[in-house]
Amino acid sequence: MQRLQAFKYELMPDGEQQRDMRRFAGSCRFVYNKALALQKENHEAGNKFIGYVPMA
Repeated sequence: MQRLQAFKYELMPDGEQQRDMRRFAGSCRFVYNKALALQKENHEAGNKFIGYVPMA
């Protein structure tokens, strides 16, 4: 019988780390929204879905 063990962790960043995490999340949100806008514009023009490699 195999026993599975779970662990809980809590992040406790200092001020600079918290700022960096917020900046990272903001950058991710910006990139996602930009890619979504490109996909919507491409779809409205009647073109096919843009894959990951051409998008990158």
